[in-house]
Amino acid sequence: MSQRKEIIYNIINSLLAGALVFMGSLTNGFSWEGLGLAFIAGGVVCITKFKDYWKSQEGEYKYNAIAKVLTFI
Repeated sequence: MSQRKEIIYNIINSLLAGALVFMGSLTNGFSWEGLGLAFIAGGVVCITKFKDYWKSQEGEYKYNAIAKVLTFI
């Protein structure tokens, strides 16, 4: 899988995880306060999932960027 497709796949995966948390927190009924808290919880899960993926790939992209800069120089 190419790097770009892998990143897009993981972005979609993290958005789906956040959406599941959002939908799950709405099962207790509707209120504006609940909607706001559900949105915040979904956002936190989404960001955390993508952060975990990015941290696992950090070495690959970090050294790739350094190699490109050194090649340019």
